Amino acid sequence: MSTAEGAPMSALSPPPWPFRLERVRMSPAEFLALPEKSKAEYVDGEAILMPPAVSGHNAVQRRLANLIETALAPEVDVRTDAGWRHQGRYRVPDIAVFELRDDEVVWADLVPILVVEVLSPSTAGEDKVRKSREYQRAGVAQYWMIDRARRTLSVDSNAGDGWDRLLDLDDEHPAGSVVVGTWGEVAVDLRALLHH
Repeated sequence: MSTAEGAPMSALSPPPWPFRLERVRMSPAEFLALPEKSKAEYVDGEAILMPPAVSGHNAVQRRLANLIETALAPEVDVRTDAGWRHQGRYRVPDIAVFELRDDEVVWADLVPILVVEVLSPSTAGEDKVRKSREYQRAGVAQYWMIDRARRTLSVDSNAGDGWDRLLDLDDEHPAGSVVVGTWGEVAVDLRALLHH
């Protein structure tokens, strides 16, 4: 295993956690041996190493997860930084909602009902392009994206061959609601999510 710069890296030593998104070639076994606290995903033979999220990102993530959990049926499982394994890829969405609760799972194999990504400068391209395609093809029913810098929230519904837009919120149109299958309806106020 080696870093992006080519220096050897032992699976037992902590990786050089980056200040921006970095890709490091490694095996699935090496990826699964990374330290638990590390935020990393695994796609096509590469670990995608991410810097820790800033506090504003964490606050928005926590507020939205709480909002979703309160609005939806109690049997669904709303997780932050949820491990999701699909077709040899390991993703860690900011928020994922699963049909069934499992308090011991690390890498869930079920396809989430919905996935939320809070965009960060270091990961926005990954979230908007690669993850969007992956989530749609995997059968995720809804994909929510929050852009803190632009103060927007979009919600897309899986149409089978792409995404259909369900909701767009911004400062001019800050409130709306989304029906999430048969599990409930989430009323969202963008101002409350993004307040400092």
